[in-house]
Order: sequence, then structure tokens, then C-alpha cells
Amino acid sequence: MLVTILANGERPRHAAPLSAIAGADVFVACDGAFASAREIGRLPDYVVGDGDSLALDERTTLGPRFIFDGEQDTNDLCKAFRFIKSLPRTGGGKLSVRIVGATGLREDHALANIFHLLDFTEKIPDTSILTNSGTFTAVRGEMTFQCRAGDAISVFAPSPFTHVSSHGLEWPLDGIDLTQLWRGTLNRTTGDSFTLNANRPILLYRPYAN
Repeated sequence: MLVTILANGERPRHAAPLSAIAGADVFVACDGAFASAREIGRLPDYVVGDGDSLALDERTTLGPRFIFDGEQDTNDLCKAFRFIKSLPRTGGGKLSVRIVGATGLREDHALANIFHLLDFTEKIPDTSILTNSGTFTAVRGEMTFQCRAGDAISVFAPSPFTHVSSHGLEWPLDGIDLTQLWRGTLNRTTGDSFTLNANRPILLYRPYAN
């Protein structure tokens, strides 16, 4: 089952996040993203949040599709993710989550959403963030990705004492000290696949191919 969450950032414009919305079995919006959902042309199955971004008539229109969560320790994206874990899974199989609209406006919100991905994938492994320029994926252990030679990639290791090895990159990461977030960025692939192996969870960013 594919669940797509629309966060209250830049409205999705690229084909990848728009396809994630169009193809979702369940479409969930943070309450501040309800207006963006209407502009995109697909009304959410659920809208989650404390309601501070919804007008009274919008709450009325949504009815039971509005899921109130007034907790203030986390942001609305976390609330939406927490909600979808409670959804019944249609047709069985694994649950996949695509998060769109998570970046593009305030940088502090964008960074928080991106690094929340490490927490999200601990609960639902097949979770990724699709922006208007690329995809963020959490890497746990060893993972191999299909690509084209010369594709750009960046790796971020937010936890100290993270050790990463790689295969299929122009600048191998083996033995590189990744204690600074920028150290694993701006790399390129050399063939039709590449492999990353990390002793702690890391983030992989892949811009869309032109």
C-alpha cells in the first residue's frame, strides 16, 4: 500500500512527487498543506494537525477526514506519519510512504523534515522524501541502487562514529571521516549501480536526472 504525505512546504511541481500523489492508495496532508492539495487537484483522504492553518469552513468541509492532533512536541509531518501507522493496510503487503512538499520554503523546517526521515524509516523502512529537485533516502546497513554512470549523489552521516564503505562511486567513501555533514557530498556514480554500507543510518540524496 502506498501512502503519500503532503507537507506544508513548496508545492510539488516535478513529475516524481506529483506521481506519488496521483498513485497513492491513501493521500494524507498536513493541515497547512490543504490549500496546496486543492491546487494540485486531489483532495486528501485525511488532513492531520492541530487545525491552526484551517479555516472553519475548511474544517466543516473535511468533516471526519480532519484528524486533530494538538500535541506540540513534534511538527505536523511527524503527526501525519504517526497517524498513517494506525491505518489498516488494504490488500496486505508492505507499506510504502512517500513524503512530498517537505522542503522549499523555510530552511529550518526543511532540515528538520529531512533528518526526521531517519526516525521514520526506523518505523516504516520504505519511506522516502521526494522534493522538486531530487529524492532523500535513508540507508541502513548495505543497500544497492540502480543508476546511470555520472549520476550525482550526496551522502550525509548525522551520527558520530559513522563508518561508510562504497562501491561504484567516483570518489570512494571507504575510510573517509564523515564527522562533518558536507564530507560525503557532491559525488558521482561510475556505472549502472552503486552500493553503500554504513554501520549507522545515513541519508542519501539523488537529484533527478535531466
